[in-house]
Amino acid sequence: MGISFAEPEKLTLIFDADNREDWQRTSHILQCLNLNKTMTVADVGAGTGYFSNLFSGLAKTVHAIDCEPNMVSYMQKRFSDAALSNVLVTQSTPTNPSIPHGVDLVFVANTYRFIADRPTFLHHLRAQVSCQTRLVFVDYKGDNARVSPQMARDEVEQAGFNVSSMDTTGCPDHYVMTFCKTE
Repeated sequence: MGISFAEPEKLTLIFDADNREDWQRTSHILQCLNLNKTMTVADVGAGTGYFSNLFSGLAKTVHAIDCEPNMVSYMQKRFSDAALSNVLVTQSTPTNPSIPHGVDLVFVANTYRFIADRPTFLHHLRAQVSCQTRLVFVDYKGDNARVSPQMARDEVEQAGFNVSSMDTTGCPDHYVMTFCKTE
């Protein structure tokens, strides 16, 4: 039986597991992001807050955003500690990422393949970012990927974004696609 998004405590056993570096190469992803203490980051589809937690020590402000109420509730508890006060948890919808104004980086990891209405999601995403905002999608690249790296690239380009890099070799089973909004 699979674990659902209604069970964040069980999902944390996967999402926050000690072996995540092995199966996703988190260190490579963080290197690709090149975060600094002046940046504001939106972690869309933040889930249990694994990446938001990492970002909290590397960026000025982190918006941990998810459309699943149980995940939002879990993250609100996780980030209630004063040491993590730079992580702001936000509820979104399945088609509206709810990106706050002034975000420097939008990060979407292991989420894009689950978005049912990707054209509408990308339309809202494009409307909520500036041409200076860097966007990074990280997702599964294997033969059974729901959305292949090429399909993801095609979809973001059709939505009015320009892909600047598509890294398909730095992570064992994931791609890292970096792009920005076109004029």
